[in-house]
Amino acid sequence: MWFNVDLRSRTPIYEQIKRGIREAILRGKLNEGDTLPSIRDMASSIRVNPNTVARAYRELEMEGIVMAHQGVGYIVIKDKEGIKEFMLEDLKKDFREIVSKSRRAGFSLDEIVEVISKIWNEKK
Repeated sequence: MWFNVDLRSRTPIYEQIKRGIREAILRGKLNEGDTLPSIRDMASSIRVNPNTVARAYRELEMEGIVMAHQGVGYIVIKDKEGIKEFMLEDLKKDFREIVSKSRRAGFSLDEIVEVISKIWNEKK
């Protein structure tokens, strides 16, 4: 599979699946018009309940990233740029919370940027 699911993470599995699919589109592993693995195949490969995968696929469909097509499955309908914009909006929400907590704790912008920079460089 092109992404990993961490069963011990605080992030729900269906959210991890959605993020994994979005990231696969951004990295070019999935392109507009590609078909996602069937719900059963995906569930089997990451060892989760098929209902969890179905929820992730349904939510991706509601977000306009994939489309269910009778007899074919779920097809990617959003390109890299569309996904990137969507993920940046999601990232802004996450950062908003972090920045708010940091401000209340008395950290400066420079200190926050330094932490982000260190984390960014760790993952290279």
